[in-house]
Amino acid sequence: MIALEPATSRFETNMAALRLRFPVVHLRLASIVRPQSRITGSLETGDLNLDLGHTALYTPDAESFADAQLGRFRTSPSRFYMNPPGNEEAPRQHQHFIAAALYEYGRNRPVSATPPVPMDGGGFLLVYGIGLGCHLPALFAEAEVRHFILIEEHLEFLYQSLHLHDWAGIFETLAERGQSLRFVFGSEPRHVAAQVHWYMRGQGFGLIDGSFIFRHYSSMMLDKAYEEFTQSLSLLSISIGFFEDELAMLSNCGPNLIWFDYRLLDVRPRVEIDLPAIIVGSGPSLDGSIEILRSLRDRVIIFSCGSALRPLLSAGIRPDFHCELENSWQAFHSICHIVDTLGDDLRGITLIASTTVISDMLPLFKERILYFRDSVSSTGLWCPDHCGIYGTAPTCTNLALRAATLLCFKELYLFGVDLGTRDPAQHHSRASIYYNEERWTGVLESEPQNQMSIEMPGNFGGKAYASPILHWARMMMAQGIEAFSFSKIFNCSDGVAIPGTAPRLPASIRVAAPPGRKQVVLARINRELETKAKRELIPLAPLVAARAAFVEYYDQMVATVDQAAEENFTFIAFYEEMAQYLRETGPSVFQLTLRGVNVGTLMMSFQMAYYFVRRVPEAEQPAVMAVYLKVLRARLVEMKSAVDVIFGEIVAAHAEDRTVYTVNGRDYAI
Repeated sequence: MIALEPATSRFETNMAALRLRFPVVHLRLASIVRPQSRITGSLETGDLNLDLGHTALYTPDAESFADAQLGRFRTSPSRFYMNPPGNEEAPRQHQHFIAAALYEYGRNRPVSATPPVPMDGGGFLLVYGIGLGCHLPALFAEAEVRHFILIEEHLEFLYQSLHLHDWAGIFETLAERGQSLRFVFGSEPRHVAAQVHWYMRGQGFGLIDGSFIFRHYSSMMLDKAYEEFTQSLSLLSISIGFFEDELAMLSNCGPNLIWFDYRLLDVRPRVEIDLPAIIVGSGPSLDGSIEILRSLRDRVIIFSCGSALRPLLSAGIRPDFHCELENSWQAFHSICHIVDTLGDDLRGITLIASTTVISDMLPLFKERILYFRDSVSSTGLWCPDHCGIYGTAPTCTNLALRAATLLCFKELYLFGVDLGTRDPAQHHSRASIYYNEERWTGVLESEPQNQMSIEMPGNFGGKAYASPILHWARMMMAQGIEAFSFSKIFNCSDGVAIPGTAPRLPASIRVAAPPGRKQVVLARINRELETKAKRELIPLAPLVAARAAFVEYYDQMVATVDQAAEENFTFIAFYEEMAQYLRETGPSVFQLTLRGVNVGTLMMSFQMAYYFVRRVPEAEQPAVMAVYLKVLRARLVEMKSAVDVIFGEIVAAHAEDRTVYTVNGRDYAI
């Protein structure tokens, strides 16, 4: 129990509790000297209300208003459910095997579309509106959830509620029951919705199915924040990573740091660059902007993004920087296709890439800038300050925008950053690899996450259409602009509108730059970035220690699974036991990496098991758990073996001193 300093009133006791548990909220509340609202009436007289100056918040009074809401909620609570887990015909990832086993068990058995018990526990309760808080004690007492999120526009409402309710006691009770509480305050609906979204993708990500929503009072901000949140519900359950991807990033990052010199892009103060930068994506609208880009190329800095490189080079436009994010062979093959078909040696183009891109890509660029991604396993292991760069995913356009703001360009123009399309039948520039190489023909169209099925506002008015992955990219880009950008960003793309950018017709751009200014800016960027020598960030001893830590980590998780199977753990009991392995801090110095490799796949497996165990009759739940624990154990054993092989390969690479790297039969000095 947390000890509180002596207090003389309920308000002071509550403020003391907030200071200990929510210090930032306490500081903001302490700054309120003269509230603009005032409490009227009382609970005892049955006329408690909040006078807002021009009107009262409640009709007829706060307690009656809350009681009526609670009655409706108890009878018919508002909830949202996740779609059924995907079931791959040919499982490729560990989570696919887990889903397949659960679906096989459910074949010809009663598995309902929603949990059969209306008021069963959920992972979260989202409460839109604190007001005077008369609804909250009952919700805290009755809701069988693990996590509460309280959303409020007016911080002053919480301030007033501190006079009425025992918040200190509520905090203690929630802590004793192992439940968490988050406050989200704000006046911008999109930002508020994003905070809720990311809280739910954290500690309780495996329990989002069946979560509750309680809407206390209506306001323009709260209503819009709720709408924004529900519009992004389809993105909520998207994996926060998966084992195979993390393993590939470790496998790539090790040799990249061992064999190559590079300049490091990191977060630090820099002097503003007054020359404009143009970020070029390969959306359909790029085709109509090529001539304008050609006219501007000598007076601006050009960043190309992923598949935009081919359309630019085909048009004779040589970007200054090329951005790559993906750790897959597809991005590498795309670059090789350009080298082979266009006969281009990429001279003069500087690669900006994650440390996790495939190693064969790096020799193709004589100059390379690398950065550490946030929240990936390799960053936790090798980033000097254990803090990667946020806001660079999920597409190369996100990376280019973040890189340009880190380099301190104060004026940015987006070309071909459509993040969707006006015509759902065309997803990229006609000059991109997707329409010019046989292996890519029809590939994107066949994948559900790439279907242009989501109607969005167009950048120049009207409608545009985005795919789920581009909807996600837009959301992440808007958050990044709000959080990190001081730049003026003009969107010249005829695609989806991007919050935080201003529409600008490409033909209206005028740039006056003195001769040689572009070369001066590029030289300054090179000087400002710190050069890292091969092996500088990847000594051998920590590699060996990390390899041993992974063996111990998997052995401990397997032991927990065995205990759960032997003692017939309920799902929630098992989930809470496994939570220790997925915390960001732990007994191992490699905890961030251990977590990073496994959190995505394990959380998805929890989501799958939670989905099934809640949709069968209670008598069937132990059998579902038995199936889940058996397949999870087998997957953990496989994962342990795969990680050990990768670390063995990285250790072997450390002993190899390469000066030449051969790619597709060509030798590159490194």
